[in-house]
Amino acid sequence: MHRDYAQQEMRIAALLSGDAALLEACESGDVYLNMAKKLGVAPPDATVDTHAPVRALFKTVCLGINYGLGARSLSLRTGLPLFQAYEILARLRAQYRVFEAYRKSVLDHAGLNLEVSTPFGWYMKCPPGINQRTVTNFPMQSWAAECLHVAMILAERRGIRIVATVHDAMMAECELHQIDDVSAALDRVMRDASAVVLRGHELPTDVQIVRPGEAFFDKNGKEMWDTVSAVLAKLERKTA
Repeated sequence: MHRDYAQQEMRIAALLSGDAALLEACESGDVYLNMAKKLGVAPPDATVDTHAPVRALFKTVCLGINYGLGARSLSLRTGLPLFQAYEILARLRAQYRVFEAYRKSVLDHAGLNLEVSTPFGWYMKCPPGINQRTVTNFPMQSWAAECLHVAMILAERRGIRIVATVHDAMMAECELHQIDDVSAALDRVMRDASAVVLRGHELPTDVQIVRPGEAFFDKNGKEMWDTVSAVLAKLERKTA
């Protein structure tokens, strides 16, 4: 099974900054679509199925504001006109101004102390001239990493066989008849780990179960999967 934290970076950003509006967007079920609706880019009844391109756009935007994504970079990444990229970023910063203030405070702290850290003592040195985007992105990425560190320890203690970690996800293996119980246990592990790191707040998780004869599937990687599969099939025919 592949179980990953749902919209982890944005939830951590909301919790660390204390931005109630951002946390509300996260708790709506889909933070990316919620933001699009708030800015009037998507209608109130928009869903992942009806507005997939808009959701994909705002996922890029949301993750980008964590480290100070600029309008030109957003325009290049998404194909949006530059003026529209400027407008979206300006409206987002106004909507979530508490988080924006927090992001700037992280820079101030790094400049004064020449380092930033996580609650469990993982330090990053911040010498003069360090990339500001690296500094502002550090809290979200490092606190997410701490969640995974704790989750790995809890999983080992509770007898869950972890075979891999994938960014913000954990992959576990078990007998087929145990799949539902182990999946629930892994969800509990990941929620407990996030509560330890995030002052009692549990992060929700999503799961994909891969049974015998199946393969792990990520729709975002479908094009690459099909390309690699076609190349391998061609090579196998040549060597057969």
